[in-house]
This record gives sequence, structure tokens and C-alpha cells, in this order.
Amino acid sequence: MTHKTGLSNIAYQQIKSLILENKLKPGQFVNESQLQEILGLGRTPVREAILQLAENELITIHPRKGIEISRISPKSVHDIFEVRILIEPEILRANFSKLDKDQMISFRTSFQEAAVSNRLSLQECIRLADLDNQFHLAIVSSMGNQYTTRLMNTFVDKLTIIRSTVSAQSSGRLSVSSNEHIMIINSILSGNIEEACSQLQKHLTISYDEAVRTLMHAY
Repeated sequence: MTHKTGLSNIAYQQIKSLILENKLKPGQFVNESQLQEILGLGRTPVREAILQLAENELITIHPRKGIEISRISPKSVHDIFEVRILIEPEILRANFSKLDKDQMISFRTSFQEAAVSNRLSLQECIRLADLDNQFHLAIVSSMGNQYTTRLMNTFVDKLTIIRSTVSAQSSGRLSVSSNEHIMIINSILSGNIEEACSQLQKHLTISYDEAVRTLMHAY
């Protein structure tokens, strides 16, 4: 795994933002020099960021051709959600008592705010995608297992892009998804373990179906 320095982390985040904001579009080719110019950063941090982006499958490096902004395929969505649907409800069931209730209340407040928003900007959609990631990471991290947490972290950036793509194509999904999260949290706070696990599994299944449907029409 590539380890990012301070400047390479800045480069990574800036390139990822360009992808999320659709300023670098799926299938588009760029080169290292163009990215250096866009970011105003030197060769080394940009190269380190490129290697990390490639490792996380956000870009594809083609020798002697350039750097391609990756398309999120239905197959990659299937593989990510297949794992999540298998492990997240079971992690929640086994570690229910370890969840930070104050954190859950904070998540619920944020999702409630999102649920009543009629129209969100792209930046707000990205922020909500990050909130979604943090909620699911909180569940997975409750297990206290470095390997499951690391696995979930490998999905985070790709999930943000998937959610942003879905949000751009179907703004109504944001409100529905926020309400699904609220229902899961309400069940957690009321101590209803099986209901919370069932709602989590249903939410992940719906999210998967929506993502695949959207991506098949997006590219």
C-alpha cells in the first residue's frame, strides 16, 4: 500500500475532488504534467497521489498513453455491496452494545436535516456521501477489528463517487436514503437489534440496486 506524505495527500484529495465534481470525467485521459499544472504542485507529490488513486481504482494508468479517469462498473458495485451486505448487519448484531449512542444521535440529526432538503448542491451531495460513509464506518469500526475497518476504508472513496453519481442522476434518492438511515438509528437507539439489522440489510440492498441502475445509464 502506498503511504501518502502531506503534499501527496493534498494532491490526492484535490484530484479526487476534481473527479467527484465531474471536472475530470470518467473515461477522460490526462497526463502527469497536466495534473501538476492544475494543482500547482511538484512532480513527486502528484506522482505519489496518482499511484494511490490507481491503487484505489479511481484512475487507471496506461503506460505511454496516459492516466484514465476510471468508470465505476456495475461489477465493481456488485462486488463492494456483496461484501457489505454480508458483513455489516452481522457486525451490527455482534457489536450492538459497543455503538456510541451520542454519535448515533448526532448522525440522526444530520440525516434529518438532509431528509427535508428539496434540492442539494453538488458540494452538499458530496458532504452527505461522506456522512453516509462515516455512519457505516462507525458500525464496522465497532467491531474493533483492524482488518474489517481497513477493508471498509478501501471502499470509501469509490462509494463517495458512486453516491455522488446516484445523487446527480436521482436527487430523490438522497431523501429516501437519509430516512432509511434515520430508521436504522432509531432502532439502534431503542435497543431493537434485529429490526436494526434487518433495516440495515434492506438499506444496503436498495442502495446497491439504485447504484447499478444509475450507473448503467450514466456511462
